Amino acid sequence: MNKDGHTDVASSRRMMHTVIEDARDILNSLPMDQEASLPTWWTNKLAVSSAYINSARDYLLYSQSAPTPTMTPTMTPTMEDNGMIDEGGNLMVGDYQTRHFDICPAAQLLYGQLAENNYMPEKAMESAVLQDQLFLIEKKAIAANSANKATVDKAQHYADMIMELAKEMELKEEHDYVIDTHMAKIKEIANMEQDDEADTEEDNMLPPSYMMMQNAS
Repeated sequence: MNKDGHTDVASSRRMMHTVIEDARDILNSLPMDQEASLPTWWTNKLAVSSAYINSARDYLLYSQSAPTPTMTPTMTPTMEDNGMIDEGGNLMVGDYQTRHFDICPAAQLLYGQLAENNYMPEKAMESAVLQDQLFLIEKKAIAANSANKATVDKAQHYADMIMELAKEMELKEEHDYVIDTHMAKIKEIANMEQDDEADTEEDNMLPPSYMMMQNAS
């Protein structure tokens, strides 16, 4: 470990080998029954761990050459923004730097306040990680204007964990935006796609003569 707190490459390699071994053991130990239940606290930890690994991977693959964000006069926290919200709409929550809070002003405001007041820092950071994953799913759905059932189910899984943490933090109503705004948007895109498919199937069932008349008009 260097004095600036950064771990050297050799240490990172050792940690990654440990992660790989642990992941293999977990995978081999999971029940064969796909419908078997697992403790909620365990699945939450796995989801957060997965999100952290995904974030670390993205940094090395896509952001390694980018400069490390530093505080500048335009990023100085004020009472108005209630936290370390940068120009891109992201902020530090505990030790975690959000990446996708730019699409949610409500999350920026709430988690800026939580970070500023150091309120339940571990749970707040865990929730921020999960929300980043949810917001990323939403961004991809919006960009593609497409979302299937698997996408909705994955997003709902993250949303359920976020709301469970919100309940533990006694901030359930403050997190209503998770369901009312972001899950609603993903479901809206998925339903639009399903409606288009249904319309196509219905059109295919019409008699050729009707289709010719429609095309002629």
